[in-house]
Amino acid sequence: MPKEHSNFRIFYQTDSFLFAEKPPGIPVHATKDSKRENFSDLLQIQLSLPFLRTVNRLDLDTSGLVFFCKDPEKNKEADLILKSSVKIYLCIVVGILPEDNFTEICYLKDGNKKVRKVFSGGDKAVTEFVVLKRNPKENFSVLLAKLHTGRRHQIRFHLSEKGYPIVGDRVYGVSEKSSLGDTRRDLQTKRKTIPGSQRSLLHALGVSFQEKEGLEQRILCPPPEDFRKFLDGVSIDPSLFSRFQIK
Repeated sequence: MPKEHSNFRIFYQTDSFLFAEKPPGIPVHATKDSKRENFSDLLQIQLSLPFLRTVNRLDLDTSGLVFFCKDPEKNKEADLILKSSVKIYLCIVVGILPEDNFTEICYLKDGNKKVRKVFSGGDKAVTEFVVLKRNPKENFSVLLAKLHTGRRHQIRFHLSEKGYPIVGDRVYGVSEKSSLGDTRRDLQTKRKTIPGSQRSLLHALGVSFQEKEGLEQRILCPPPEDFRKFLDGVSIDPSLFSRFQIK
């Protein structure tokens, strides 16, 4: 197993389920390229498991918690846990948001490499956001996102559509309609103030769910090193689950 993708961190584990941390830059599951490494297979090798099913998925660049089922007889239970769980993400975005809390709602339809907004025939996408920090000098904000639906690229699309794309997002990133300016000239003038990153700064930070015994389990996965320069003064603790308004 390659050194850069060994010893994945496990944040929760029972006989049937586990949550592990996916690093950025590796696909969650097998791709068309049979020689390409993927997180699920490497984790299964690391833990010497005969069965490991990926219950949720993250984009290639996105880091953080991924839910797995270890018992094929528990697949339906795993799906129910995921459906009823609270999933929160940490985002670093370009620009300074005026609101402290806001919710984005639209209908999305899958395309080849990206999704698009439609007015009929799409799937409803709802994301709630909370602003944790604003840095006008360096032109970025730190946000929490709570998924109320689970559409592909949902968080990335909603933030880009609002005009505050995720730092490093090469698909839904800075465009003429971003918060940096209304014209191409404005954009070029202010481009030097756009914070940079080698990848999209989106991290699956936390999951909260009910265990079989009825007890609430809250799992937090601290963000990796490339987030830290943006997080001065931001506390990562279980109270973040209570920052949202929509239940």
